[in-house]
Amino acid sequence: MSKKSFREKMVVTMVVVVLALFIGIMPWCIIKTPAWAAEAVTLTGETWTPTMTPPARIIGPEFIKGLEQATGGMVKTNWHTASPLGPVPELYTRLFTRVIDWGQFNIGYTPGVFPFSEMFELPLHCPSAEILTKAMIEIYKKGYCNKDYGDVKFLFYYGIGPYQLWSNAKITSVEGLAGKKLRCPAPTYVEITKALGGVPVSMPAGEIYTSMQKGIIDGTWACADMAVAFKIGEIAKYVIMTNIGTTTQTWAMNNTPFNALPETGKKYIEDNWEKLSLFGARTFDEYNEKGFAYASQHKVETVAWSEAELKKMDKMITPVLSTWVDKIEAKGLPGKKGISEFYQILEKLGVKEPFVLPR
Repeated sequence: MSKKSFREKMVVTMVVVVLALFIGIMPWCIIKTPAWAAEAVTLTGETWTPTMTPPARIIGPEFIKGLEQATGGMVKTNWHTASPLGPVPELYTRLFTRVIDWGQFNIGYTPGVFPFSEMFELPLHCPSAEILTKAMIEIYKKGYCNKDYGDVKFLFYYGIGPYQLWSNAKITSVEGLAGKKLRCPAPTYVEITKALGGVPVSMPAGEIYTSMQKGIIDGTWACADMAVAFKIGEIAKYVIMTNIGTTTQTWAMNNTPFNALPETGKKYIEDNWEKLSLFGARTFDEYNEKGFAYASQHKVETVAWSEAELKKMDKMITPVLSTWVDKIEAKGLPGKKGISEFYQILEKLGVKEPFVLPR
């Protein structure tokens, strides 16, 4: 074989080998290229709650960690606590307009925006945040809240535990509420306070301590965790064990960043909303116990009303539930059916007479 023929044969062989290698690795490149090409993204997240509270210190970071792990570190979050990006009541607006990408807000700060979810804040009796949240999960699964969260991507939600009345006055009966100025965390509590003869005062939780100190308010509706988180346990003299109602904490994401997430991120959110809801509730149950202990250390006296007194209170606030049903029905939503199912779910979870069911 001549040198020329040998060289030609070698060239052909090398071309064949190169082509074979290229064809062999091309599918692998197609699979791997998106991962190489993808760029890490940092989202902006916010909670209005102070830095050392459960949402800021535990629940938010738990979601952040899970999303980051699910996406292989491709999605991270700049986490802001204590509402540094604007007024507390406007946090949902910041989320909706994408000043932030996702965050935690209280539905009571945006009256009328989440009409069906307001049902969870009605004056009901429930022994723990976990039991109430289990009922909330069932209501969500039935589709009642679909319209509430139609403009954002729902992440998870929970009730923060039964509310007590923290007061500077020793109130031993329903009649003792007459004329008392009580801080209300949501519109429902405004109606509850009016029905009980009190004077409702709306203000963010961060203003409670100073307002009680200066006598601007006589007391506040609050869960026990707030005895620590907002130092109510240092300023209140009494805690009246009403065990009535709660505040709903909702976590959501703007649709644009959600749609841009890698599929692993979307899957994490879709698969874990129920788990995260219960995690939030159980965290608050734990911290409510710590709140009562903190209050006890600061000599806050516990006042327990009799069963008869609690039933008297329930009878007085029944119109609050009826008004909610009428308002929801007027919006074309199944308020009566929904609240009836909610009652039945709570009963199945072991709650005896959670509230007076509207007729």
